[in-house]
Amino acid sequence: MKYTLAQKMNRSLRWLLAIGAVSAVCVHGMYLYEFGSWPIALSNDPAVWGQYGDYIGGLLNPIFSSLAFSGLVVTIVLQARQIDEGKHNAELEEMQRVQSTVAARIDQLLTSTVIADAGKYRELAQFAGNPQTVFQLISALGTMALSEPDKDHPDWGKWLWNDVSLEGLRAALDVQTVPLRLEFEALSFMLLRYEASSGSNDVMAFYRYRYAAVLTWLDALKLLTTHKQVQEFFQPYRLHETMNPKGR
Repeated sequence: MKYTLAQKMNRSLRWLLAIGAVSAVCVHGMYLYEFGSWPIALSNDPAVWGQYGDYIGGLLNPIFSSLAFSGLVVTIVLQARQIDEGKHNAELEEMQRVQSTVAARIDQLLTSTVIADAGKYRELAQFAGNPQTVFQLISALGTMALSEPDKDHPDWGKWLWNDVSLEGLRAALDVQTVPLRLEFEALSFMLLRYEASSGSNDVMAFYRYRYAAVLTWLDALKLLTTHKQVQEFFQPYRLHETMNPKGR
C-alpha cells in the first residue's frame, strides 16, 4: 500500500507519541519497582517528592527532547518532500494539458476533408471507397496494406497492388498526412517526457489504445519510418498481425 506524505507524517508522529508514552510508563514502573513500597502509599515528605521529580525529569526530559526534535525533523523532511511532490505533480499536469491540446489537433486533422485533384481522388476512391475524411482514407488504405489478398474475393481487382499504383497512393497519402504525423511526433515527444517523469501508466495506456489503429495503418503504409519517437512510444509494428483482416 502506498501512503501519501500526510499519511506518512501522521504515522511517524503516532510512533513518536507511542515511544514517549511507553518511555513514561517504563520510567515510572522502574521507580516504583526500585523505590516504591507495597501497598503504594503517598509520602507527606516534600523531600521524597523532590527526589521523585528529579528522577522522572532527569530521565524523561532527554527522551522527550529527543522525540520532539525527531518529530520536528520528520515534519520538516516530509513537508519538503510534499513541496517537491507538488512541483512534480504540477509539471505532470502541465504535460497532460499539452498532450490534450495536441490530441485535440490530431482529432481535428483526422476528421478534416481529403484534398486531392480529381484524377488522384478517383484513384484513391478506387481503393479506398470514396473517402471523405483523412481518417477514412488512412483506414481504407491501411487495412489493405495489412491484408492478405484472397483471389476468390469478388473485389479481387481492388487487391492488385502494383508498384506504380502503390507508390502513387502512398505519395498522395503522404502529402495528406504530413501535419498529422508531425502532431503525432509532438505527442510522442510529450508522452516520452511524461513517462520519464514517472507519469500515470493509465494516461499512457489511454493514448496508446486511442491511436493504436491509426498509427498501425500509417506504419503498414510505411509512413512512419522516419518518426523515431512515434515508433519508440507507440510501437505500432506490434499490432500488424493483430489488425490483419485475414480471410478477406
